[in-house]
Amino acid sequence: MVDISMFNFDAMSQANGNPFEQANNKYSRDERFYNVTKDDNGNGGAIIAFLPDVDKHMIQKVYKINTTITKNGKKRFVSEYSPTTIGLPCPFQEKWAELYNSGDQTGARTFGRNQRYIVNILVINDPAKPQNNGKVFLYDMSRTMADKLRAALEPSEQDIAFGAQRKEIFNPLKGWTFILKCKKGANGIISYDDSEFRKMDGDNSVFGPVDEANIQATAEKAVKFIQEKTYNLGEFLDPKSYKTYDELKAKLNWVTFADATATPAVENVQQVQVAPAQVQTPEVQAVAQTQSAPVQTQTPPAQPAQPAQSNGGFDVNSFINAL
Repeated sequence: MVDISMFNFDAMSQANGNPFEQANNKYSRDERFYNVTKDDNGNGGAIIAFLPDVDKHMIQKVYKINTTITKNGKKRFVSEYSPTTIGLPCPFQEKWAELYNSGDQTGARTFGRNQRYIVNILVINDPAKPQNNGKVFLYDMSRTMADKLRAALEPSEQDIAFGAQRKEIFNPLKGWTFILKCKKGANGIISYDDSEFRKMDGDNSVFGPVDEANIQATAEKAVKFIQEKTYNLGEFLDPKSYKTYDELKAKLNWVTFADATATPAVENVQQVQVAPAQVQTPEVQAVAQTQSAPVQTQTPPAQPAQPAQSNGGFDVNSFINAL
């Protein structure tokens, strides 16, 4: 006998979720990404550390669409990661090329893509939100910020001549932290130019002391933490993490007011979300749920890092090979 109650609202919502709640959450911020809390003057900051993911990815470059168009007092905005990141066609990029090649460079900028860089970070100290301390987030950086990281990892010949040395900022045993500072400039734009790297005192790393007595235990702790808590940046290279060409074409028609029956205007349209790795908190830099099925990455536990013996000591760089 068929259970006629199977078609009531509560039963169907329990089976597949409340459709209205799903709609309301459609444009919510992706809690996996970290955002600095700013005061009324646009100032804020935190101490963070950069981490590699379980597959040794340090940083992933992506292309992002940010198109805003206002017409007849109505404002429409689309923010999506562009499939051109992985070599797939994108109607927004095609629109940019069409306008640029026609000589309309001003109009082309409306549809241009931006370079963004995604990393894993560990929050060491967030004065505005101490509940974030000790948690892992994704962080979405500008090219300017990424250049700051590159300068730390690959100092120029001139910097080396003045005594600069490579900062192993993605090796948590080296103890490099990043003082993330933001302030609003005279032009009203938020700047992170004052951000800087700083080494922890003594032989401390972000996971504890790394002296001869306990470096082995600290290395094992770091490896285990990275395996369990970080997000796999390789998922940003998975086609399932991007909207299809037709979906983006519909968004292009909508944001340009080309489709009179398009979805009602919203202030912030969903961004792509890749499948999260296992994390201890419901977190982490910007982005809402895609319609594609999330990609679950399960990495089998690795054996603890084996210390490389050299004159009775431990080579801290060898720990990363255990990831």
